[in-house]
Amino acid sequence: MNFLSPLWSLSFWFDLTPTRMAAAFEAGFFAFFALAIIAGSVIRMMIRNGKYDRYRAIVLKKVATLCSLSGAVGLVWFFLTFEEIQFFGSRFWFFIWVVAVLAGVVSIVRYVKTEVPALQHREQSRADVNKYLPKRAR
Repeated sequence: MNFLSPLWSLSFWFDLTPTRMAAAFEAGFFAFFALAIIAGSVIRMMIRNGKYDRYRAIVLKKVATLCSLSGAVGLVWFFLTFEEIQFFGSRFWFFIWVVAVLAGVVSIVRYVKTEVPALQHREQSRADVNKYLPKRAR
């Protein structure tokens, strides 16, 4: 447990001189960020080729955007850390990246839980009202 103690100090996170990562961490970060980009691309292909209702397609598009964007930003951060760029390769950028990804996930979950049911209800109520309105003759 002693190796985890630097994670709880602010001097570890806000040290502006990046240090070299272990090879396993480098491979893990690269694989994780690359898989996020690949997942975003696969989800976009699923949307294009699949038959999804409008709201599910919107949610999947938001997830694909989050995956692609977080993977790309993560790869940029990883490159800057790998090259040991002093300010932009710092560890606190990873913390900011995690917070941004969590905010994106919360935004998607909030959209699914609150806005999608309201939009579906509004669409259903409009359909119920429109069935009694006269149609235009062709």
